[in-house]
Amino acid sequence: MPMSQDSEAAPPPACAGRAGLGGTLELRVRREQYIADVPFPDPCVILVTRGHKTLTVGDQQRGAGPGELLFINAGVTAEMRNTPDADGIYAATCVAVAPDLVRAHAAARKTLPGSPWQALVHAAAQSTLADVVRHAAAGMLGGPTVSDRLIRHRLEELLIALDDLGCWCRISTVATVAERVRALLAGDPAANWTAAAVAQRLHMSEASLRRALRSEASGFRAVLDDVRMSTGLALIQGSAMSLQQIASECGYVSPSRFAARFRQRFGVTPSSLRR
Repeated sequence: MPMSQDSEAAPPPACAGRAGLGGTLELRVRREQYIADVPFPDPCVILVTRGHKTLTVGDQQRGAGPGELLFINAGVTAEMRNTPDADGIYAATCVAVAPDLVRAHAAARKTLPGSPWQALVHAAAQSTLADVVRHAAAGMLGGPTVSDRLIRHRLEELLIALDDLGCWCRISTVATVAERVRALLAGDPAANWTAAAVAQRLHMSEASLRRALRSEASGFRAVLDDVRMSTGLALIQGSAMSLQQIASECGYVSPSRFAARFRQRFGVTPSSLRR
């Protein structure tokens, strides 16, 4: 007998991350979502389990249904549409891998990519990769009982599985200044960060920091906004925190100002994603 929506209700979405390793998001929603300008600073794999996901980057568009996967390369900004199935549910598991881990894997691999770089790759239902994604996500959601060493092993397994499918992670040989700034800000998005304070932490002058970011077609305020908005999106999608708490976690005293900036960035309000 088919189960009703109420009787098959699952636990709420969850998100977790490990510094220097990666992060995961378990998403389950009951209405169509369209989100513009979603940044993917790190390589990410999305396993769709219910409904359909469509990602658009420039003139590239890829979609995935239940059991299928999407690989999004590092440094990509995408438009995202999540469409529920006939029972009104969209669900997916997302796993991102930190740049340092990708660099270590590439150094150990010692081979060049066999195919051109792509922003998006659609992987058909393939049990091995799907199992590896679930395994890595379960580890990060397992809390302190799962060691960083074990998480690293599971994410390395994910990178090998991606290699086997020809999904090469695009990453700089050494960490860019923007990447180093992003990693620092992500540790505490709510802090009252200034370019001078960040430069001091990175053992640079403020002028050198700004010049380096300009040379990478970036800027301090842009990186800070990316980190705060990405944090807000993850917490809205993957936590039970109130919108006021989320605004505070993202460095906004005023929830209304946070909501306005969120809508300006993603084309949707925080409350509409929560409904």
